[in-house]
Parts: sequence; structure tokens; C-alpha cells
Amino acid sequence: MLFRSTKPTIDAGAYTEDSETLMPKVGTTVQEGWDAADALLKTDGDKDYPTDFKFTEEPQLVKFIQSGPFASYDQHWIERPKGKKSFVCLQDDCPFCDIIGDKARGKFAFNILVLSGEEKKVQILTAPPTLYRQLRKAHEDDRKGPLAREFWAISRNGTGPQTTYTLDFVRARDLSEEWGLNTEEVNELVASAVPFTAEVIRETPRSEMLEIARSLA
Repeated sequence: MLFRSTKPTIDAGAYTEDSETLMPKVGTTVQEGWDAADALLKTDGDKDYPTDFKFTEEPQLVKFIQSGPFASYDQHWIERPKGKKSFVCLQDDCPFCDIIGDKARGKFAFNILVLSGEEKKVQILTAPPTLYRQLRKAHEDDRKGPLAREFWAISRNGTGPQTTYTLDFVRARDLSEEWGLNTEEVNELVASAVPFTAEVIRETPRSEMLEIARSLA
């Protein structure tokens, strides 16, 4: 089960020191592909790395490098001395779930080539469930899909529960007239783009998460 009850199931004092050495199960907390992302969504904060795509109200042109998420996982947002920090949920034996009853939220990571702005590079688009559903629908659209076939203009408006995302389909033939881009140069960028893998999604050692959970209990 990926999402868990917000009620703590274990008292902080009940966790023995031996349990601190338990490591996350490889391939269970961060997973690849549409099926894994769908499973995460049904069972139902952003990272801050230079590789992360930053949403704006102004539409940005992107090219999905793959027609599906390269990683899907649950994420905790925990208050720390310097502000909130994100942690990948460990699922079973997760201190944040068991000790402080924090509810993790689904995150879905896609590789995109950002074509707006001066620096055109591969970044990670981390989608919340709302945007994920839009991407999934676009991927399955008979006229527009699969997701990596053409290009997309993405924007975000609002904050919190009022946040909305706009996903507009852009054909390659319109890159020059509508976006001022050279199609051949864009094709070269796409061909040379190197996607990220699930290894870039950092999983905090359980011992560190346990220490934090105990301090908050």
C-alpha cells in the first residue's frame, strides 16, 4: 500500500536501535513507468535542485524525452529548522508514516527538454497528481499521443489547492512560426538529449529519517 494512514502506528520509543539500520527496498519506493505511476495514484512539496523544471505562468515549450514517467514515488514534506524539506517515503518501515503520522503525496517525474529561454537543456518535470492525470490523458489521445511524439507548451497558475496547469499541444511544423525555433537545431538537441534515471531521486537513509521523526514525536 503506497499511501498510508495519517495516524501514527508506532510510538517513537518502540523503535529499537536495530531498526535504524533498515534500508529502503530497492525498486519499491521509486519506480518507473506509467503502470507504477498509476498504481501510486490509485492508492492515494517540490524538490529544489538545478535540474528541476520551474513552472511559470508564461507558457514554456518542452519536449518529453520519454512517453512516460521515469520515476514515481511518495514524498513527505517535513518542517526543519531552515524550512520544509522533502523526503522520499520508505513505504513499509517509514519513520515519518509510523511515528509522526505524516501523509506522503504522490510525485511523478518526467524527463523533458526545455526549449524556452536561452539555455535549452534536459530537466526533471515533477508532476503532482493533478498534472499527472493531464499528461496521462494527453499520452493516450489518438491525435496528440504518445506524449513524446510532438511538443508541449506548459504553464501553471494559482497556488495551493487553486493551482491549475495548462498543457497545449504544439506540432513540430509550428516551431519556427510560433516559437522562433529552427526545426533542424531542435531535432539535434532532441537526438543528443540524455535523460535522467531514477537514481537522481535521493532516498534519505532511514537512520536519518528516524532521528528526525523521533525529534518531532
